[in-house]
Amino acid sequence: MNTSQASDEEMCRIIAGAIPKKAAKGGVRPDMSLRGDLGVDSLALMSIVFVLEEKTGIDAFGRVDAFVAAESVADVIDIVRRG
Repeated sequence: MNTSQASDEEMCRIIAGAIPKKAAKGGVRPDMSLRGDLGVDSLALMSIVFVLEEKTGIDAFGRVDAFVAAESVADVIDIVRRG
């Protein structure tokens, strides 16, 4: 997947697929807080990182610090796009 051409909606679907269904039941949007709205803990964040790396081909482990500091879904999308 070309991450610069992937829509926010596509990226949100990937993230929703990496977190527990109950957290994503209302959908995932860029404006959502990872921890507050989606209940993402460190384990769920690493799951998101693994899935994003697999689906987009980015080198996620070179950006672990950025992912850990991410506050929102939009932050994660920005990190991937800078890929």
